Amino acid sequence: MNRLLMIVLLAISCNGQDYSVTDSLTQAIDIKKVRYLIIECYCNNGVKVVKTNDENITINVKGKLESLGYHGEQKTPKEIGKETLSFKTELKNDTLKLISKEWIFIHHSYLIEKIKIEIPDDVEYEIKKIKYEKLEGREIK
Repeated sequence: MNRLLMIVLLAISCNGQDYSVTDSLTQAIDIKKVRYLIIECYCNNGVKVVKTNDENITINVKGKLESLGYHGEQKTPKEIGKETLSFKTELKNDTLKLISKEWIFIHHSYLIEKIKIEIPDDVEYEIKKIKYEKLEGREIK
């Protein structure tokens, strides 16, 4: 009887529908008086920042939305979507903060795989890495 119960439980637990969706976005930000940029993200593979002669900031991001090990039925999304891929912006005086919307919740996650940010030559920047532990249940609106 115990073996039958174990087999049934194993069969049920293998019934999950894992998925992994990769998507990308280019986000252009018109800056007028920004002289300092703060990039706040987990970005486990690093952030590539390139100085240019352009007067705007351009973010090229590639992210991955995943569900792994979930024990139930779920709908597989076709894309991640602009709302999730885009960075939240906060402007205060001459400082612009870009905040990623990365998160983890139990079996589900959205993480940035690759990011390149182009900034004007005269803009200074700082990267503030979010700790992995802080991603659990994180919600950015």
